Amino acid sequence: MILSDIIKRGYFPKELPPPFNTILLANHIGAILPNWRTVVENNTDMSSVAFVLTQIAGELDADFKRRKKLHRESFISKYNSSKGCVFSISKGKLSRRFLQIPNPMHFALLSEKIVAKWGDFENVFALSLYSKSYPVPDTSPTKRSVSTFSKSVADFRTNRLQTSFGKIIEVSVDISKFYPTIYTHSIAWALLGKDKAKVYFKQKDNLQTLIAAGDADAALYKSAEEIDTAIRSCQERQSIGIPIGPDTSHILAELVACRIDSILKAKFDSIGLKACRYYDDYYLYVSTRDEADKVLKGLQLILTDFQLEINESKVTIKEFPFAFEDEFTTTLLQFEFKKTNLVNSLKHYFSLIWGFVEKNSKRPDWVFKYSLRIFEFRTINIPRNSWKLFEDLLFKTALIEPSVLDIVARILLTYNSYLDAISKSKLKNLINSIINDHCPLNHNFEVAWALWIAKTFNIEIDENSANKIIDTKDSIANLILLDLINTTGLVQGHPHINILATELKDDILFSESWLLAYESVKKGWLAPANPNLLNENLFFKLLQDLDIEFYNPTSQLTPHIANRQSSIVIPPTNRQPDINTGIVAPNTPEDIGFY
Repeated sequence: MILSDIIKRGYFPKELPPPFNTILLANHIGAILPNWRTVVENNTDMSSVAFVLTQIAGELDADFKRRKKLHRESFISKYNSSKGCVFSISKGKLSRRFLQIPNPMHFALLSEKIVAKWGDFENVFALSLYSKSYPVPDTSPTKRSVSTFSKSVADFRTNRLQTSFGKIIEVSVDISKFYPTIYTHSIAWALLGKDKAKVYFKQKDNLQTLIAAGDADAALYKSAEEIDTAIRSCQERQSIGIPIGPDTSHILAELVACRIDSILKAKFDSIGLKACRYYDDYYLYVSTRDEADKVLKGLQLILTDFQLEINESKVTIKEFPFAFEDEFTTTLLQFEFKKTNLVNSLKHYFSLIWGFVEKNSKRPDWVFKYSLRIFEFRTINIPRNSWKLFEDLLFKTALIEPSVLDIVARILLTYNSYLDAISKSKLKNLINSIINDHCPLNHNFEVAWALWIAKTFNIEIDENSANKIIDTKDSIANLILLDLINTTGLVQGHPHINILATELKDDILFSESWLLAYESVKKGWLAPANPNLLNENLFFKLLQDLDIEFYNPTSQLTPHIANRQSSIVIPPTNRQPDINTGIVAPNTPEDIGFY
């Protein structure tokens, strides 16, 4: 595991529009962290000759010491924690998943500590015989920094079938609100085991002595405590939950879950429990319903010990045989588009999609994302004479379920030459409708992608829509809006961006608006009352001096090359997008499934 890989390919959530990236930060992280440690030492080590304060002529030693102490306390208070940007995405018809973009200072420090103890993390991952989602470092520059052990959902389903051999009862259960409820102090429990961690907790005052004597577990406990502190620094010192979105959340969650797996196996090895786990979803296989009940209760006790809970509403107990594939994936996979009558095929296909959404009303995003992948990856090509019908169906789908806007964006880029004035008029209505409907709900993904599509296809944004975006104070959407205002003529009227400028105060660079503040001031898109806003924050001054940016207005999605075997429907990918281009490599025909 390499630190620059986590920073470059595992920091910003993959759901962001293409201009957001951390490439420059990753390229300079090897210099940034040593320089920052020097800054910290010079501002906190009162005995250092390099301490930033010097004694004033005639100043008493006691007064100088008091002044140094106040400076040290002020520095620590300012830099000890931050709040991440929030970026919400759809999680069904009504619920949302709230992703976070932690402050780069605290995220880099957390990532550094994880990388330093990667071998110990892998030791815990190896304890689990159930996990099919534990993280594996990925060296491909086009993927996330870590991938799951199972290469796809299809691979996981195959593992489930193999695991269930010899058992007739399947118990499926998931951990309720797993990432948001992980207790950060349980990192030590996961790395050492809870009983051993408690022993060292009682020896906290003697840790350095134990470490000096060669106690490896004491050193590991100290590292676990440092990781715990680093997590909490990313979220205003909160000890409940971990930042969701970066690859570190996957790594930390698996650390805890793999320890739980090992405890569960030891507890029920006597009855021959078999199990698979994918992220927070457990599939437990037993021989009788009595065993199923015992395992469920046992898992709940173990989770409670880690301050976690079973999601009771999703517990199911099934006896084989039963269907193990979703009906919509099986049906859509077998759908054949008739080249001689593509218009009717398109009508039939979208009718099927909308019908499945009606049946699967809790997760319409799953159905829509699955079904549109064949057009995104050009498994099915749309000729010009069928475009207008497809365009209407695509825009209607986007209006129904805007969580597919990233897929729609690439499809439209693929067929950009087909878009005429009528298409642009429809697209303008769609974009402004999505902005007006989703801004009041703080639906960040939908608004941000609607704006990015507007920029990509030169669609005007009316002043009222722009003001609604500004009122959300969402960093992602407002950065795209400021880009449009400052580099294009697409935003009508005079939106009240002064509202954003008035928020640019001293503490904003460690607030949830850090990304908006840094990028807008650095690019000259907003003028803070204090022109030295960036220079007075010593960490962001380091970034500014290295010309590091997190928003590249020229980045764009790249359309996929056409698939010549257009009569074969290849299911959607479960792979991660290219960190630079946003391209997602399509799955093989066997790589079936959607998670």
